[in-house]
Amino acid sequence: MKFSTYKIKHPGLARFVQYILFNYSDNADQATVITSYANNNICLGIAKEKELIGGDRNIKRFHCKGGVQSYLSGLYSLPHHFQVDGIFDEICIDFTPLGYYHFFKEPLKTYVFGENLLHELWGAEGTAFFETIFESVELKKRGSMIEKFLLSRIIEFENPFLEQCLYYMHSDKQFSLTSITKALQCSEKRISRTFQRYFDLLPKDYMKMIRFRKALWMLQKERISFTGIAHECNYYDQSHFIKEIRLFTGMTPRQLHSSLHCIEDNVLVSLQS
Repeated sequence: MKFSTYKIKHPGLARFVQYILFNYSDNADQATVITSYANNNICLGIAKEKELIGGDRNIKRFHCKGGVQSYLSGLYSLPHHFQVDGIFDEICIDFTPLGYYHFFKEPLKTYVFGENLLHELWGAEGTAFFETIFESVELKKRGSMIEKFLLSRIIEFENPFLEQCLYYMHSDKQFSLTSITKALQCSEKRISRTFQRYFDLLPKDYMKMIRFRKALWMLQKERISFTGIAHECNYYDQSHFIKEIRLFTGMTPRQLHSSLHCIEDNVLVSLQS
């Protein structure tokens, strides 16, 4: 299994799209399980002649199906496993939480399967566009073409309150939910209702997810102690850090560290062949 990422160049689009990820294999005998972890992005997956099917224990499998197939992956806490067999060609467009609503009008769900998302989003033109994209072998060219296409498809979305909430949650000062309510002069219930409406997630869970991602990126580096990560990521202590890593991954930090695969400093997954 091979991977490559495309970094968005246009600053206006970079606010809404984190990156474009290409997952591909030309080995008909290869079988790979890709494990992704809780993240603050929303993925529109587009695959050539493969349809993603949900399953038990958070395992999802790609089955052969003609044409261009698509699915939507929202915010989730538990690790998700994607089983890929044989020839494979997939494009993942990863939106920021607010960026999602600059392309989609429907409230976010954890997963959307079995629907023609491309047609619903962009009509027959959208499906035809990605059919053309899959004809191109050169990945940078694919990325550039998709970037131009997305720039022409941005829709208006304004929610200053939600934007302010996310600003404080992603601040390096590591605001607590209580301090955010004071800064915004609102109740915790209002923030909770807003997050449940737009992200199908509680704000406390979203903030834990942000902390986990910061710890995950630190964990994949060498020579950083668990105590140091716990302190830097604002866990109570090392025990709290280990407990939360187990919660999000089902592994100890040491087990997770040895399993992580970094894709061009943009994506962290675990792989099993």
